[in-house]
Amino acid sequence: DAVSQQSGVSMKYVLISKRNYAQAMQEGKIDGVCLINPDEELSSQSYSWSLPLYTQEDVLIVRKDEEKYFDRLNTLFGHKVATIDTHFHPKLDPYFQNNQIERIVNKKLENGFNQLRFGVVDAIIDTKLSVGHCMKKKNIDQKFVISTKTIDQQDLYCKFRKNMDVPLQKINTALQQLKDKGVIEGIINKYKAAL
Repeated sequence: DAVSQQSGVSMKYVLISKRNYAQAMQEGKIDGVCLINPDEELSSQSYSWSLPLYTQEDVLIVRKDEEKYFDRLNTLFGHKVATIDTHFHPKLDPYFQNNQIERIVNKKLENGFNQLRFGVVDAIIDTKLSVGHCMKKKNIDQKFVISTKTIDQQDLYCKFRKNMDVPLQKINTALQQLKDKGVIEGIINKYKAAL
């Protein structure tokens, strides 16, 4: 909404699952998607990319009685960690792939909290924004501790069809103006503030 207002470009939201947005872009049903890391895209050069919106940080959530055991990344080796199936973790993915850390995939963060509550997993890794949003929506159990350390991080962008009607420069100019005014940081802080 802020980009639309800043640029004067009218935008419309189209509800599409993350799994289907690539096809929707190819078919011209949508022009762009935000909060994406180009490194997680198989054909990132096929798209136009905005300037970075912000740096997403992943945090660790554990049971309060086990906080002292999970104070570093390597303390997760040999343990089960809940994550969201569509999230990309640049630093952690190699450990998930070689099974040094067992990744338990969920569709929702709330599922991870239930697994942690009942001992199915030893920890949860998710973004500060998701965790902050979840905390605002629900009273997260006092048995859990959210680490203040960043476990992983990545820059997020918007990606667009190369042949869309709106020039990418117009969107990037609006994004830069919003960043300079602190608007994007303000939106993000609405969620981060809960941590």
